[in-house]
Order: sequence, then structure tokens, then C-alpha cells
Amino acid sequence: MALIKPNINKLKKNKKLAELVKYLDSPKPAIRYSTFAALANNIELSEDVKTRLKNMMHFDPDPWVRTIATLRFAKLGDPAISENLIQIINEGSLTHKLELLRLITDNGPTSDVTVLQVIMTGLADKKVLVRLQAISAANATKNRQMIPHLSGMLYEKHYKVRLLAAKALYNIGKDEIVDDLINLLGDKNNMVHSAARTYLSAINSGYTHRSVYNDIETELEESADDHEHAADRTSHGIRQDQVKKGLDILHNACTDKFRGVRIEALKSIAVFRHPSSIEVVEKLLYDKFPEVRIEALNTLERIGGKHALEAVEKLEGDRKKIVREAIERTLARMRKSK
Repeated sequence: MALIKPNINKLKKNKKLAELVKYLDSPKPAIRYSTFAALANNIELSEDVKTRLKNMMHFDPDPWVRTIATLRFAKLGDPAISENLIQIINEGSLTHKLELLRLITDNGPTSDVTVLQVIMTGLADKKVLVRLQAISAANATKNRQMIPHLSGMLYEKHYKVRLLAAKALYNIGKDEIVDDLINLLGDKNNMVHSAARTYLSAINSGYTHRSVYNDIETELEESADDHEHAADRTSHGIRQDQVKKGLDILHNACTDKFRGVRIEALKSIAVFRHPSSIEVVEKLLYDKFPEVRIEALNTLERIGGKHALEAVEKLEGDRKKIVREAIERTLARMRKSK
């Protein structure tokens, strides 16, 4: 006659702890695991039972139960599991490795040597999924020891690895990893390229701002006719699809976090003189920096036309005298040229 399978969840719900403990001796690994999971987080357990649960990490006959026990206590922050963690990341299944790295990610900032060693091993794993989760874990640690290991991931073949590594490096290192991010501006994947530009724009440095603008200029030049000299390039000398591509880049740059990038974008928009830019430029008439507002005025004047004039006429003065004077001069010139 077959034995009736115990209802572990029911016993847990009814707090039948004494009965649950009996099933830790079950010959079936699945039952021992279910019992362990039901008991592990219970604060009413005696010290003897807690010790018994911890011993399962080392002495349970089934490797699956040992692994689950280790991961459970890793989640609880028990320091006596270092050897097991190293074993899991070196020899565990894909599922176990990912679960371990997720637990490390959830635990947040740390300088624990074993945890950092686990992450480094994960970064070198053959499986892309493990490497990606290891990068997330490194990001969560906020530990600068991860920087050189993450920098190497920027040259990985898989674009998702490069993308996630760039994010982690920015979050951990910022100013320390500027050169790495600048090198990433040459990445052929649009998502990685865009991420590098975004992170560089967020670093408050003239060096990074210039790198971002140079990148924008390069993209514009590549979209233009290869036979046309850059100094003579206007919107009339570029095919319509190329004009659109160039303007899309510049319009996006007008929303950049840093004023230096916005100003340079406005200067380039002024060269194109395309009416489709008026709405974008008009928003910068209300920028918090006066130098940006003045450059927006200059750009609208260069674009010219009825709608550009209307955008300037909507302005009701400005809190800065230098901008108010610029508005008056711009309006006078634009009305005169109608």
C-alpha cells in the first residue's frame, strides 16, 4: 500500500511544527525540500531545529536539497555558507547559478569577499544568461572593485552584455569610467551607442559634453553626401531622408540633461533652417539657463518664417535683462525681414 503524501502547506498553515519536523527525515528529496522551505523562515523554531536545517546544507544526501538549503540561508544572510556559494557558482546548474546571483542582487550593496568572488566567477561564465545576471549583481553591490571586471564586459560579443555592463559601470563608477563610455560611442549597436551617449551626458564634465557633441556631429556627417565638404553642407545639399535623420538626432539632443549639449544642438539646427524644428526650439525659449534661451532665439531667427516669429512673439519678457534685450533685438530683426 502506497504511503499518503503529506500536505506540507496545510501543516504549515495550521502551524503544526512538530509534525512538519518529522518530514525532514523523509526518504523522498522532494518532501524534505518542501518541509525545509515550509520551516526555514519560521521564527518560532527552536534552536535545535534551526541547527538541523542549517546542517542540511552540508549533509543532506540529495544535492538539490543541499543547494536549496544553501540558497535559502544565503537569502537570510548566514555567514557560514561561503564554501557552498562558491561550489554553486562553479558547479551548479544554470537554474541554481541564476538563483544565487538573483539573491545577491536582491541583497544589495556589499563588500563581502565571497559574494564578490561569486560575481566575478559569474561574469566569466560560458552562459550569457549567467553573465547578464552577474552584471546585475555587480551593479547591486555598488562596489568599485567590480569596475575592472565590468569594463572587460564592454567588449563582449552579445550586445545585451555590453548594454548592461555600461549601465552598471555608470551606476558604480561615473567619473572613473568616462573613457570606457567614450570608447563605447563607437559601438555598432544603436542601443549600446545611445546608452553610452546618455550616460556621458549625465556626467557633469566639459570633456564628456564635448565627446557627446562630437558624436552627434559625426553621426550627422555620416548621414550626409560623402562627396560634399562639411563646411559647405546645408539642408539643400543633403537628401531628404538624411535631413530627417540628422534633425531627429539634433531634436533629441535638445532634450539632453546638459546645457552644453543643448546649445550645440541648437547651433546645428540653425544650419539646417528646417521649419520642422520650430516646435522643438520653441520649448528651449523657456529653458532654465539664459544662455540656452538666447541660443534658441538665434536659432529661430535663422530658421525664419511666420511660425518662428510667432514663437518669439509669444514670449512675455524674461527674468534676465540680457535675455529681454536679446528678445527685443531678435523681434526687431525678424519683423524687418518679413
